[in-house]
Amino acid sequence: MKILARRVAWVVYLTMCFSLLIVPVANAYIDAGSGSFVFQAVIAFGLASAVAVRSSWGRIRSFFRGRSHPE
Repeated sequence: MKILARRVAWVVYLTMCFSLLIVPVANAYIDAGSGSFVFQAVIAFGLASAVAVRSSWGRIRSFFRGRSHPE
């Protein structure tokens, strides 16, 4: 089951990557509101990643140290 899930995820990933390469020309612009939205999304992703790493830092550290249980 895990192998099937990985293959499906890989196919979806490759499909998304190739679909981004074959985008038709768009006559559009990015206004200030869109730019600030993208900036806000990038900052939110960074902060969420930092919180996720911070909350599981003991497990990450014990994994690289080779211990079976976090302190």
